[in-house]
Amino acid sequence: MRQTFNLNARKIAVVLGCIAVLLALQSVYAEYLLVNFVGIDANTAPARLLDLFSVNLEESLPTWFSTINLFLASALLGWIALAKRALNEPYRRYWAGLALIFLYLSVDEGASIHEATSGPLQRAFDTTGYLEFGWLIIGIPLVIFFGIVFVRFWLKLPWPTKPLFALAGILYVGGAVVVESISANQYALDGGSSFRYMAIATLEELCEMLGVVVFIYALLDYLTRQDYLLVFQTRSPVPDVGQRKRSWPYSLPVTAAGFAAVWLVVNGSLLIWGMAAPDISQDVSAAPYHYYILVEELAGENVSITHFAGAFGPSNALSQRTAAALLGNFPVVQILSLPTLNASIAVASDSPVLTGDTIVELMDWINEVEYIFYDAPIVRALVGTS
Repeated sequence: MRQTFNLNARKIAVVLGCIAVLLALQSVYAEYLLVNFVGIDANTAPARLLDLFSVNLEESLPTWFSTINLFLASALLGWIALAKRALNEPYRRYWAGLALIFLYLSVDEGASIHEATSGPLQRAFDTTGYLEFGWLIIGIPLVIFFGIVFVRFWLKLPWPTKPLFALAGILYVGGAVVVESISANQYALDGGSSFRYMAIATLEELCEMLGVVVFIYALLDYLTRQDYLLVFQTRSPVPDVGQRKRSWPYSLPVTAAGFAAVWLVVNGSLLIWGMAAPDISQDVSAAPYHYYILVEELAGENVSITHFAGAFGPSNALSQRTAAALLGNFPVVQILSLPTLNASIAVASDSPVLTGDTIVELMDWINEVEYIFYDAPIVRALVGTS
């Protein structure tokens, strides 16, 4: 049987845009609950479930949504580039270049590449304020560079693709650079995560998501106007078989009311559950939420970060096995124990990562005052590895 799918650019954009707005609203609500009721550092099932809806965490549903959209934009750009190449039309290399850029943005969104570089850049250049997030030092010049490279290509685009590309760029770059720098400054002023910072960061992510949605609409509209067709065929065509058209049996108001009712019930249940569930942040079976911040700050090339329960020492067999295994693969292993959280973190690398100043800065960042630091020679001596 042969099937044909007609893509309606406007309907696709409206659906994707509504999803982006709903994800942003859900994120603000979830973060409000975490800050004011559940506890931002709470290690409970409701808290972890609320984290799934945060646009400010990498392992969340909004991040997955953004990753998919960026990949879709890359695929559409690649489609256009192939069509331009087949027809030997000009500017095909620009289309291919954009496809590669959006493919990287998709990978970066899913793998958090620029977040991993932010900490080292911040420490290297001692950035603060609007440049609190160190990756902006590289990001802003790259945006300017690619803007100059593609401005000639943009000027040659037809109407209405040209203004749509401009709107998409303003939304995405405005969110990723301008609003991001404002949120970075708020983060520096508040000394860490706060609801105000997270609200600004949510606006940043919403701008990025809407920018990509507008860009996808522009690409689909361009494909329609240029009459570029994409056909997947695995065998010779056969006559179409008539099929009865099925439609959604409920009206739009009824569907919207049903969705709103489900949304209210689910979020109300999360609020009640979150306030009633015990906080197990001191439970040694799970890594404290603080450590996710430490991982983001310390992560880098050839750096392995491992969490384990309890304090490091001869009486903790798990910590001994962990340190011994790391020493078998890395020449330097440093361990930081936090007694108040009854847990430790091992940082293994080719050269020392933790220093006195770094530890003080990290402890101040996560609002911890008590810690025990084991430098590489002490770790080797306690493990018994020469």
